[in-house]
Amino acid sequence: MLHAFLTYINEQKLFESSDKVLLTVSGGKDSVAMFNLFCGANHSDDRFQFAVAHCNFHLRGKDSDDDQIFVENLCKENNVVFHTKTFDTKAYAKKNKVSIEMAARTLRYEWFESLRQELNFDYIATAHHLNDSIETVLLNLTKGTGISGLKGISAKKGYIIRPMLFASRQQIDGYVAEKNLSWREDSSNASNNYQRNLIRNQVVPLLKKINPNLDETFARNLERFQSLEADFRKNLGHFRTTVMREENGIFFLKIANIKYWQSANYYLEELLKEFGFNYFQSKEIFNSLDGLSGKVFHAENFTLLKDREELVISPLALSEKTISRSITLEEINKGQTFNFFDKKLRFLVVDIAEIDRKFERNSNIIFADFDKIKFPITLRQWHTGDWFIPLGMKGKKKISDFLIDKKIPLNLKKNTFLLTSQDAVVWVISQRADDRFKLTDTTKKILKIETT
Repeated sequence: MLHAFLTYINEQKLFESSDKVLLTVSGGKDSVAMFNLFCGANHSDDRFQFAVAHCNFHLRGKDSDDDQIFVENLCKENNVVFHTKTFDTKAYAKKNKVSIEMAARTLRYEWFESLRQELNFDYIATAHHLNDSIETVLLNLTKGTGISGLKGISAKKGYIIRPMLFASRQQIDGYVAEKNLSWREDSSNASNNYQRNLIRNQVVPLLKKINPNLDETFARNLERFQSLEADFRKNLGHFRTTVMREENGIFFLKIANIKYWQSANYYLEELLKEFGFNYFQSKEIFNSLDGLSGKVFHAENFTLLKDREELVISPLALSEKTISRSITLEEINKGQTFNFFDKKLRFLVVDIAEIDRKFERNSNIIFADFDKIKFPITLRQWHTGDWFIPLGMKGKKKISDFLIDKKIPLNLKKNTFLLTSQDAVVWVISQRADDRFKLTDTTKKILKIETT
């Protein structure tokens, strides 16, 4: 088994011999087998740098403490550095309103990662094996999944590596028996209160009555699924660059380009999943592509508007947050930069004689007559009823009508900001200056205002 173990590490490029690996050892059969294989590698031509991390979740009373003692003694016997941490898992689960299973998972991975960074380890190794991957796929299929849920557990994901995925539970049992290894039994593995255990203890045995070679068959299926998923990810990346563009944290998806793609509904679902939209919302969004403009969809952190030619996705915090800030002349004279959302606002007061009268034309810069502005000035969102006199025009225009004329999408209208002086609009920021503050032949000082 050592040869298969080393071959798998090399084939999957899990880590280099110079890398430091943190082994997560619970004391169970699988992690003890992984620990023994790492030790065995150091007695062969390969030598690995590794240490052990063990979590005590205090979920099984004295058994949890005995697990910790067992792993600590195992490390002492093999001269391996041992790290451990205890958790009040039930209290964490209650406080964060999650299951015990999810609480334990969160706690252990957060600690593993903090330990990895603190001690400069390159990777964290878990003892997941082939049957864990099979159970994951069956669980995903039962709950509903896309193609990514069919590939099972990844051999390598970021700093997490799984060097035991090549081996089935039966092979690990055989190895442990062959080496006469001691290990700790987790009594919770026999309980069907956990969904994964239900799959392991009841569903898989039934499937093996149909196909006794289920492990080997599934291993081949996983290889196929992983290849399909890799191809799909490449196509999804191409789909993303073809249909989507980003401007200042707002995402625009070209409807015509979406409809051009074969199986566009599924690619759109996968893309929208990144913004928190679920399967049913994605299906409704896809069906709305030929419909009227104006329909809005909400995820936890984003809103999506079906506009005329594009789907417009904006952060919910940006859509709903109200901002209002006064800016004094003293602050401007100090040369301060004022931040609002993802932009910066800068001011500069200069004499008219100091600058070239051929001003640059840029929607992110305006030049206003300084003496016409009353301080403090205010930065705020526009409100219903706001109006201004667009530069170059004589009459008033409501901000709402101006935004309609500019074809600003509905869910981005809330993100339009005004710079005002005693309630008079100086600038619809990055859109249009107000004619009342324009430069004239009598202008002596200029207030240059710029956003980036």
